Amino acid sequence: MELSGMDRFCGSTFWDWNLSWNTTDPDVTPCFEKTFLVWTPCLFLWLFSPLEIYYLVNSKYREIPWNWLNMGKVAGVTILSIISITDVVYAIIRYLLGMAVFNVDIYTPFIKLITFGFASILICANPARGIRSSGLIFLFWLFLAFFGMVQYRTELRLVSYDVSFHNYPFISYMVYYPIILIEFVLSFFADAEPRKLDYEFVQGPCPEMKASFPSKILFSWFDSFAWSGYKRPIEFKNLWNMNYDNSSQEIVRVFDKHWERSLVKAKLQASKNVYSVKNKSDGSVIELSPEKYSLKNQYKVSILPVLCKSFGSTFLFGSFLKLTVDSLMFVSPQVLKYLISFVENSTEPLWRGYFYIFLLMMTTMLQTLFSSQYFHRMYLVAMRVRTALTLAIYHKALRISNTARKSFTTGEIVNLMAVDANRFIDLITYLNMVWSAPLQIFLAVYFLWQLLGPSALAGLFVMISLIPINGAVVNKSMKLQVKQMTYKDQRLKLMNEILSGIKVLKLYAWEPCFEQKVLDIRGKEISVLRSAVYLNAATSFICTCAPLLVSLVTFAVYVLSDDNHILDTETAFVSLSLFHILRYPLSMLPKVVSNIVEYSTIIENKLYILWVSK
Repeated sequence: MELSGMDRFCGSTFWDWNLSWNTTDPDVTPCFEKTFLVWTPCLFLWLFSPLEIYYLVNSKYREIPWNWLNMGKVAGVTILSIISITDVVYAIIRYLLGMAVFNVDIYTPFIKLITFGFASILICANPARGIRSSGLIFLFWLFLAFFGMVQYRTELRLVSYDVSFHNYPFISYMVYYPIILIEFVLSFFADAEPRKLDYEFVQGPCPEMKASFPSKILFSWFDSFAWSGYKRPIEFKNLWNMNYDNSSQEIVRVFDKHWERSLVKAKLQASKNVYSVKNKSDGSVIELSPEKYSLKNQYKVSILPVLCKSFGSTFLFGSFLKLTVDSLMFVSPQVLKYLISFVENSTEPLWRGYFYIFLLMMTTMLQTLFSSQYFHRMYLVAMRVRTALTLAIYHKALRISNTARKSFTTGEIVNLMAVDANRFIDLITYLNMVWSAPLQIFLAVYFLWQLLGPSALAGLFVMISLIPINGAVVNKSMKLQVKQMTYKDQRLKLMNEILSGIKVLKLYAWEPCFEQKVLDIRGKEISVLRSAVYLNAATSFICTCAPLLVSLVTFAVYVLSDDNHILDTETAFVSLSLFHILRYPLSMLPKVVSNIVEYSTIIENKLYILWVSK
């Protein structure tokens, strides 16, 4: 909506830079207080309510008993709804009496009324569905409390200027805002334990399930365990039981559901395929059924789509958190630029310095919180994928056919479960770097271009020059990894044959001969590992030197290209901050690409034992 439209809507100016920025006593207009600062929390609640409804529908708990905590939440939101109704009635009465009433005086209380009504429905639904703490409701009260401070300050200043000033809007807000604060404080506590569960009750459950939303965000539910480990050695009886969502029973149920669907889909697709072959003698067309003439009596079902369907939702939410972290990462250099400019300019108001420091602190705190939640969810997804793959391979190994058993030894299957499946933890944790690293590099170069101009292309040229070197190192490392996997499989297969025929080896005294064969394979494997370590060291050296080399070349070109280019404090520190951001994606991108190629080889060449025979 245009500015003039908002002015007519409120009956006053929506935004005034002289009031909010170009002053020693910053404030905002009443129109901004009654619209943006009220509508934003309400819009947030409505936008993310589908996610809250999803958690309510899929909750494994039921029937939290009513107590003073949840009844206090309901009572508070009920009082807020009554206040909103009163505000609407007050505006209507003023309109009927011929007084000045604007649209904001009616629409804003009405928006608050329907939002508080919807919030009361969610608050009542949480105990019924066993949700002990709602993140959406907590953030809703947090935004209302944070944004409401501005209008609360305005109302108090009006009273301080005129002691006899006691009209209805002042009294209404003096009752409204403390209740918001009370609701915000109550949302810090989790409700009582639910009475019904959709799974078996376990002794010593993980306290994460009964923790409140702030406790989960700050991981404070883990404090008791950390203090116990600090005071005395941790024993097995001190460990908690795993959450039901992370248990192998639940993971296998979800994985098998999607696996069976993919298997049925593959069978139906194979049954519909009919191959047409032209007869050479009479030119007629002969139809061959794949069930009858298939060379391999198997259906190949890709496991990657099954993993995406089983655990993709959590991964996508983690990707959203990663995008938020990357966005906040580039806020700090911009705030630092304004902070340095404030220090160099003594004419700016003092409050701006505190404002920049507050922004810098909040950006760093939010980036830390989002980053910790991102890694927490990525490790959960990686653990679930590893569990699903390990159990799927184990189940397949129990019912593998005798023909297929000739191609796979017990050692190879154990290696596939214990080693190869475990490698997916490192891959999934940093898989988002495939798109995050190019995004960070692009944004860093963009801001460097705004700061240094065409001189930033020199650093970009250095980075592009390092790409072929990293590519060659990654390609060589990938080949060494394939060799290592080949030698490892040969060694495990030979060791399995030795252990199976150990009696014959002892009778004929063939131990030295077979020992030498194992040592020869092991020597080749160690040689490959040695080369891989050298390559990793070279990669680490290149990635460590890359930001320093890029910054050195960029600053040199910037200073030498024009006499008017001066490397002042603002340019140097902000550029170094951006170059520091470049270090992580430049070092991680080649490793992630290498891991993706390596693990795609595992999926394509090793996990085919999960193919299901007819």
